[in-house]
Amino acid sequence: MSFAAKALITTLAKQYTARMWAYGSSFQVKYFVVSAGGHDPLDPTTALAADASATSIPGTVLFGPEPIDSIEWTSITCPTFVCTIDQGEYTGELSSVGLIAEFVYAGASDPSPPTPGDQFLYALYNRPRVSLTSTDGPTTFNLMPFM
Repeated sequence: MSFAAKALITTLAKQYTARMWAYGSSFQVKYFVVSAGGHDPLDPTTALAADASATSIPGTVLFGPEPIDSIEWTSITCPTFVCTIDQGEYTGELSSVGLIAEFVYAGASDPSPPTPGDQFLYALYNRPRVSLTSTDGPTTFNLMPFM
C-alpha cells in the first residue's frame, strides 16, 4: 500500500524555522512515528483535522521513531518524505503519521540555542484508520509538508 498526502507543518516547526532565519540554528527532518490517534473514535472512516499547535502525535506512539527511507523532490522547493513500514515491522491500527525533526546545529548568536540531537514534531498527517497485519507491507506514506 502506498499513500501520498500532505502533512501539516506544526506551529513549533514554524517557530524554529524563524529562529533558523534569525540565528542560524537548524534542524533536519529525519524520522517518522505512527499512532492510532488520528481518526474519529466514533467513526474510524473519518480522519480528525491535524492540529498545528500539536507538540506530539495524537495518541500513543505505536511505531518509531523510524528513519525516513528517502526524500523525493516534488519541485525544487518541495521535498516529499518517504516513510515505509516494511512487512511485519508493525501490526495493528494506525491513523496518524508524524514527521520528526532533529536539531543539527546551534547558531552562535542564538539567545536560547537548541541542543543538537533534541527532537520535535515537525509535521502531522491524520487519516482514516487502517489496520496492518503481519502479511501486509510494505506500507508507504509519501508525506509532503504543507504550510
